Amino acid sequence: MKRTKQFVVITAMAVLIGGFFTGCKKVEHGIDDAIVSINETTAATIQVGKALKVGFIANNISSFEFSIVKGSEVLLSETVAIEKGAHIVSKSFDIPLDESWVGEASLMVRYAAAGGTIEKTKPIVFSESNPVMYVVGGAIGAGWEPTLSVPMALYDEESKTKFETYEYVTVAGDGFKFLPTNVNWDNAYGKGATDGTLLQDEKAGNITVLKDGFYRLRMDAEALTYELLPLTWGIVGSATAGGWDKDTEMSFAGAKGTYTWKLTTDLVVGELKFRANNDWGMNLGGTSSALVLDGDNLKIYAAGTYDIELHLKPGAFTATLTKK
Repeated sequence: MKRTKQFVVITAMAVLIGGFFTGCKKVEHGIDDAIVSINETTAATIQVGKALKVGFIANNISSFEFSIVKGSEVLLSETVAIEKGAHIVSKSFDIPLDESWVGEASLMVRYAAAGGTIEKTKPIVFSESNPVMYVVGGAIGAGWEPTLSVPMALYDEESKTKFETYEYVTVAGDGFKFLPTNVNWDNAYGKGATDGTLLQDEKAGNITVLKDGFYRLRMDAEALTYELLPLTWGIVGSATAGGWDKDTEMSFAGAKGTYTWKLTTDLVVGELKFRANNDWGMNLGGTSSALVLDGDNLKIYAAGTYDIELHLKPGAFTATLTKK
């Protein structure tokens, strides 16, 4: 048995050594042709206003022309230089927030080879932008960390630059700023030369309030303006004590980073809505699980004492009405 084991070990070593020398044989690969191609991993669709990352595969090329073409129009053109010995190149191109770009287009490379010019294309689709905006700062619950910033929503259907959200804002905390990203401070919006104006500069001053309170925050990224509207909320309607003429006021329950208004009151069979500042300019209705501005009246089917809560968390306005 001992000799058999030794024979097996010696045989295995011989196979491994033989395989090693076989695997170490010099294998030469060489392609002398000049070639440039667009890597298949390059995105096939992207929103305007974003950065497009394009991968290129090159061989025996020092430079080539890259362009984005829509129909007969050249939207972008740039000479791309290739470092000696490089074969895989990646480059980012800023796509402008321009609606004229939306639609089908082509990515094109053009280079000299074999005494002529070679063109290669890859289709791409530019889609409409999905604009975003955030608010961040020590005066609100988010604090100064961009990754924790609060998302805002578009409030004008005809605009992609007007955003709003509802926040409890304090005098303490050194104010807040608006951010077009929740990743870093790039292109932040701060206070402009006067109240109500914005400056898109990371070094711009913070926006502050004179009194703690619950505010509607609005900003227009194109006009470079902002608006701070202090809010109180209440209920109004045939089911309430004040009818359709006078709000029954609610109380804000919380502090920075919270969004709940509360009220305990008697209701009768009827209808109601939530209203801000005792004015019809801002009212919420629809269903208690999905409140929307100017939505339908909420129905009350049984008289009694109710605990009512209005939750104005960004992106999800809801209410609870619990009969005691």
